[in-house]
Amino acid sequence: MPVQLTTALRVVGTSLFALAVLGGILAAYVTGYQFIHTEKHYLSFGLYGAILGLHLLIQSLFAFLEHRRMRRAGRPIKLSCQRQRSVALCIAAYQEDPDYLRKCLRSAQRIAFPDLKVVMVVDGNRQEDAYMLDIFHEVLGGTEQAGFFVWRSNFHEAGEGETEASLQEGMERVRAVVRASTFSCIMQKWGGKREVMYTAFKALGDSVDYIQVCDSDTVLDPACTMEMLRVLEEDPQVGGVGGDVQPPGKGLAVEDDQVQDAQVRATEAWSVHQCHISREQ
Repeated sequence: MPVQLTTALRVVGTSLFALAVLGGILAAYVTGYQFIHTEKHYLSFGLYGAILGLHLLIQSLFAFLEHRRMRRAGRPIKLSCQRQRSVALCIAAYQEDPDYLRKCLRSAQRIAFPDLKVVMVVDGNRQEDAYMLDIFHEVLGGTEQAGFFVWRSNFHEAGEGETEASLQEGMERVRAVVRASTFSCIMQKWGGKREVMYTAFKALGDSVDYIQVCDSDTVLDPACTMEMLRVLEEDPQVGGVGGDVQPPGKGLAVEDDQVQDAQVRATEAWSVHQCHISREQ
């Protein structure tokens, strides 16, 4: 059956179903028919409740079938060329809670994507920021694949005692560490999150096909990179993809235990676990 016809039938069927449910609910509300009820109606079950319950059951069934269809459609990525796409995950860190940072780095380590490059840039190079480099060594360090550099400056502001020659040397060192290491950590002069991301992007340059970004309190699902890359590869008109961002304790984007305080306000929750991937220009 043609795809357009199938889509049209699904739209018509869904619309008729919605109208039928709406009509049934209105009729049940008007008639007020009840199947069972107790004295003073402390407990009652009528036609209205039955229609609502049936609607919930059918909706749940449709959701299950759609979810199963989507999972079956999740076949391996067919790349537009013969070579494997390269992806770098850039993590922005600033005075992060140690437990959150460990969970973030461990989840990055578990991502199911071949040769994923992980770049953590710490917004701050003072002694009180050094614990984040220690955690990097604890989780991702200890191998020849890991590299780090504590930079007195950033790409837009020279640090104390920095000369033009040493500034250029530092820039080259940052690029060399990021490009040569599977896991890298750069500590730099404070400049804000935008400066942190600039350093990661500038150091990577055109060495990767895609860049994925997240904050240092994000816990990533092992399949996140593959699933977001699938969307980008299937549609050349798509320039960026966001993950299924969820507040603590819900869905697959976070672990079972909370990674944020229970007091996180709902208005802030959208930014707590940001993660998206985009094409490298």
